[in-house]
Amino acid sequence: MSVLTRVRTAFLSLLGIALIVLTVAILGTSKFNTPSEFDLIQLDSGWTISRGSEYHYIESLVNSYTGLANRGDNIVIRTNLPDLTSYNDVPVGICFRSILSTVDVYVDSALVYSFGHDYVEKGKMVPKVYNFVPLPKNSSEKTLLIRFTAQENNAFSGFSPVYLGTYNDISNQLLEPKRLSVVVGIFLMMFGFILLIISPFMLLSSSKDTSILFSATTSLAMGIYIFCFNDLFWIVSDNPSLYTFLEYFSLFMISPSIIGFVLFNGKDRNKKIVTYGFMGSLLFVLTVTMMHVFNIAHICNFVVLFHVTVIIQGVYMVITLSMSLRKRLIEKSEFRGVTLSTVFLVTGLLLFMICAQVDIVFFNLLKYSSEGEQSATINFTTVGSLLFMICLFLNYFYHRIEYLSESNVKEKLEGIAYTDALTGIANRARCELTLAKLDGDYTIISLDLDYLKYTNDNFGHTEGDHLLKGFAGILKESFTEALLIGRMGGDEFIVVLPYIDEERCERAIKCMVDLMCYRTSKEEHIRYSASWGYATNKELTFKTGATAQDVYLLADTKMYSMKNQHHNQSLGRLYDDLLKTFSQKGGSSNEA
Repeated sequence: MSVLTRVRTAFLSLLGIALIVLTVAILGTSKFNTPSEFDLIQLDSGWTISRGSEYHYIESLVNSYTGLANRGDNIVIRTNLPDLTSYNDVPVGICFRSILSTVDVYVDSALVYSFGHDYVEKGKMVPKVYNFVPLPKNSSEKTLLIRFTAQENNAFSGFSPVYLGTYNDISNQLLEPKRLSVVVGIFLMMFGFILLIISPFMLLSSSKDTSILFSATTSLAMGIYIFCFNDLFWIVSDNPSLYTFLEYFSLFMISPSIIGFVLFNGKDRNKKIVTYGFMGSLLFVLTVTMMHVFNIAHICNFVVLFHVTVIIQGVYMVITLSMSLRKRLIEKSEFRGVTLSTVFLVTGLLLFMICAQVDIVFFNLLKYSSEGEQSATINFTTVGSLLFMICLFLNYFYHRIEYLSESNVKEKLEGIAYTDALTGIANRARCELTLAKLDGDYTIISLDLDYLKYTNDNFGHTEGDHLLKGFAGILKESFTEALLIGRMGGDEFIVVLPYIDEERCERAIKCMVDLMCYRTSKEEHIRYSASWGYATNKELTFKTGATAQDVYLLADTKMYSMKNQHHNQSLGRLYDDLLKTFSQKGGSSNEA
């Protein structure tokens, strides 16, 4: 691939990435938002918060911070509802998000909503959920009280916005700012699902591409995590327990999927370290999943350990992949185009790892700071995931082009190395290689071309070459099912049939004899004739350690018995030709 072609290809690829990112960014703007049908109010001011004996008034709910809520902690927030008469008896409610906590909602001391207590009774993890709470009629200007009871250590910090309005308006408010996450999440899940379907075919193909399986799991894990973190599965499912578990599981699966991809794609030269990292990450996921399933420990309790581990792994991968990319860029290779697909892949990996680490750092800073984790986002991870999968797609695209180009060159080189230059059939090296790999049932035919020396001596080597090429063509026309048709050297030929069937073998030999007779009738000086013998691997089953070479020697022995008969016939042929030659010379002398 020329430098100009490589530059043009890289430019078009980067332009394609830029257009996709721009399209997604436009989708994330507010231009496509649906106007609210009724008033949508964010209840942010006028709240009081009590935690234990502490009680204080706050100016903004979303900017308030009461510290990390641990298992058993009760945090109560209270405010007065606004005048709701403007809704004209349309059903209204409030919506807010809770994390790993039970929730109780009261309107003027009357319990109107409760969530999570059934999970606590069964000892299960209380899921993250958006709580849609319909308000009773005549709730105007009454006291609204919400009690959060944390069910895990470090369950949550900070509060989500509390919206008041109709269900449709609230749903639109929650979904529309996350349009980017919806588009990217769906793309990644569909892309991963397609790769997952393709992966068995790639695993069973000659290329044995294992990395595509890890590409599929990486894309699926990223897409599922983006959907779960942004609480988007509630649109299609009413099973918050499942998609809360999937959020943690998919998050933990991203690490072994990426490390496995790097390992089986050969992008890191410290294979031993990467193997340990892959096995450790996979063991971590399996262990915490089993502990969660059997209710030994909930999967949410391992996030801090995962973050510490993945930061260490990420720093290592970023450094080593950067060094690998730099080395590949300065390497001189016979197949220079291979670098292009590698550049896309390594660049995509680096972008994702950097973006993911930024989000991990920001998440922990927010969770343990005054703002709280409720305001945390994974926008960097979302964009990084999209860029990584696009780079992965481009890597596969260019890799296939490079593979086909390299295969063509390899095929041409092998053709030169393993093809007899004169006849165009397999040479001795190819024949011996095929014999060494033979297994199953097979028949080997040893053939010796008659009259080659006679033709060379009497009509010249040009006619001798013509005889050899013609006989090779006869073999190819006769033995159409052959596994191998080759020239062992000189006038010796070999045919390997991938079956044991004497009748089929004799039919093919008869076809060869008929063709030799027909071709001989069309030639002036050349006579096609051959001696042959054949043997099957079943004939040497009694011999311990018998090989295809032994079967060939047996066929060769049988061939020589026919050759002795043909030798006597050749003497008669030689005597006839000599008489014919002398007769022609005598006639010319008389005429002179």
